[in-house]
Amino acid sequence: MPSAETATASSTPASLTRFDFAGAFGDIGVLFPIAIALITLNHMNPTAVFLTAGLTYILAGRYFRIAIPVQPFKAVAAIALALSLKPTEIASAGLEMGVLLLLIGITDWASVLAKLFTRPIVRGIQLGLGLLLAREGLRLMFGAHSSLAFGGRLTLPGWAIALGGASILFGLLRSRRFPAALILLASGIAVGIAARHGVLAHFAWGPLPLALLHPRLPELERVVTLLVIPQFALTFGNSIVATGETAQILYGDGAKRVTARALSLSIGMTNLVSGMILSAPTCHGSGGVTAHYRFGARSEKSSYIIGGACLLIALFGRSAAVLLSLIPMAILGLFLAYVGIEHGSYVRDLAGRRAGLTVAIAVGLVSLVTTNLTLGFLVGFALEGIFLLTRRLERKA
Repeated sequence: MPSAETATASSTPASLTRFDFAGAFGDIGVLFPIAIALITLNHMNPTAVFLTAGLTYILAGRYFRIAIPVQPFKAVAAIALALSLKPTEIASAGLEMGVLLLLIGITDWASVLAKLFTRPIVRGIQLGLGLLLAREGLRLMFGAHSSLAFGGRLTLPGWAIALGGASILFGLLRSRRFPAALILLASGIAVGIAARHGVLAHFAWGPLPLALLHPRLPELERVVTLLVIPQFALTFGNSIVATGETAQILYGDGAKRVTARALSLSIGMTNLVSGMILSAPTCHGSGGVTAHYRFGARSEKSSYIIGGACLLIALFGRSAAVLLSLIPMAILGLFLAYVGIEHGSYVRDLAGRRAGLTVAIAVGLVSLVTTNLTLGFLVGFALEGIFLLTRRLERKA
């Protein structure tokens, strides 16, 4: 893998490398499964979903000068899938989040709120998200839909696909000649085509027409408590504060543009536009920063590549779900599990700080058990308050 010293955008050569391509697809384990679920189960427009994702990748990469991820709002997606919400309700939540984050960014309240998130809290959020990603990865690898049938004569279970993928991933992880993520993705697609080549008969060229959101007051009021409030805490803690912290760890001075205010404005503007064209709301995620970097991304060029791929999928909007179904679930799960482990490992820099490590572990475990990062870092805030009060009482004593 490329060394950390090559992380800054200014030091990258003008030509594309295979690691730019490998790093570009490092975060598809988050983007693609959620996008596929929202398209197939909530009937969202695939052209709108991938058009906004692609443009956001390209524009965010251009501004931040690093491979900045684009991910669907996880809390919104989880609730929308569980309750079978309509595209207008999902888009309305994105629109409201866009307005809220734009106001926070314009007034620079983002920088003020970010000070509430101490390092143990941020590490706890990263740990919790890492554990959740790893758990979701295992579910995809061993779930009921992870196996592949080849012509009715042979069925390959998900665990076998994942085991083969893991041998490729870890066998090539340090290879400078064969990027692990790229080889893993290509191998997975080849297996998917061999098993599901019949779906290609349903392939149809052409994007689907876009539609505009006509906001309705009852719908806007409903999604505030149902979607926006749960998502806001997660977005600010993970997509703004933890994303900035992760980018600083990995890219150093190359991430100087990745500030709380800039991230807030970026997510706000993106969702203002995506909400108006009935697309899925998106954010930047700290786990995605890790994913792109670990698989080889060292500059914004990886953002351009994955952004271009999303735009290409948008042009095949009528067949987007068909094309994406060729990637085996077990392979997407392997991406998720690996990134989750890497992301959660940032907590190691709290070793030796008993109080800080306790807070981080508590945030992570509560997030995992409840599947709620918001509840996790509320517990972290409470623990930090208890430790602070205890230290003050000890000093007085």
